[in-house]
Amino acid sequence: MGRWFLAFGLLTAAVLIAFIILSVSGVIDAPKLFWQLGLKSSRLQPHLETYSKGREAEEWIAGKYQELDAEKEELAVFESELKTKQEQLEQEALELAKKEEQLRLEKAAFAAELSERRNVQRLAEIYREMPVEKAAGILKEAELNLALDILSWLDERDAANILSELPTNLAVSLSKRLGEEAE
Repeated sequence: MGRWFLAFGLLTAAVLIAFIILSVSGVIDAPKLFWQLGLKSSRLQPHLETYSKGREAEEWIAGKYQELDAEKEELAVFESELKTKQEQLEQEALELAKKEEQLRLEKAAFAAELSERRNVQRLAEIYREMPVEKAAGILKEAELNLALDILSWLDERDAANILSELPTNLAVSLSKRLGEEAE
């Protein structure tokens, strides 16, 4: 009878070793096999079903966490894109503000120049109506640039008559500058 126990023990050991080798190599899915056997047992079935529901809940929660992580990454990318676009918009707003300020300054300069031209033109009309000697006397005391502007708005005949009444050095200086302006 000892031989039978020895044969039975060796056979059991061989089956266990074969089962372990087949499980490790992936031929047999041992956890699934034990799970199915446990569900057939009336004592283990309620415990395994409860465990199974808990695992399903954990898998569902893990899936939700993965979805939330994916959404979080998408939101981070979207937020960085929004920040980049906001920085671009702020840069464009600064550029527009600079251009607006430049246009405002140019407009103010143009308005000032236009006003000055109108004033000079009005003065030229006044000098045109004055006697030549009196106009020359006033221009002799005026700033050189103002006198030059007024003479440039006068007719050639009127300008020549006034220049002839001015002191020679002033007439020469104004004539040179009028010639340079004409070019």
